[in-house]
Amino acid sequence: MIDYYYTDAVMGERPKFETPNKQFLEQLTPAGFQELVDAFYDIVIDSDIAYYFPDDEEELALIKKRNASYFMMICGGDERYISKYGGDFDQIKTHEMFSIPNKARIVWLGCWEDALKTIEDKVDHEHIQSYWNWLEVFSKHIVNFENDRETIEDKAKVN
Repeated sequence: MIDYYYTDAVMGERPKFETPNKQFLEQLTPAGFQELVDAFYDIVIDSDIAYYFPDDEEELALIKKRNASYFMMICGGDERYISKYGGDFDQIKTHEMFSIPNKARIVWLGCWEDALKTIEDKVDHEHIQSYWNWLEVFSKHIVNFENDRETIEDKAKVN
């Protein structure tokens, strides 16, 4: 059984994390991993944080491919991401243009949880758990907005 736990992030906190077990990618396979990322994006674009993601299908398709490559590299895959997309990916700098409070991070994680549940019969649970453990901690690095402040996006949803 997988423990999809959620802990709060503190803006500016950069906790240490362990990368996922390499067996996660090995069991899922690169094609299966791309399907997982596609499923995640299908879920997230219908979520409360959809406004963080592009409406354009072609742009979203490129993001799916780029991010799948990045996440596979994190999971011990080859470094195609670096060669194909021109260098290391800095999550913090990439997300600086967005106001990301912890509550948005929690919704994002919930979308990943839903996607991961679709592979629970294909990958050993210990390997899914290692991926979740990484996601849960690593995602704290992109929180860049005070948790108790209302965002512009929140105000736009109310109006």
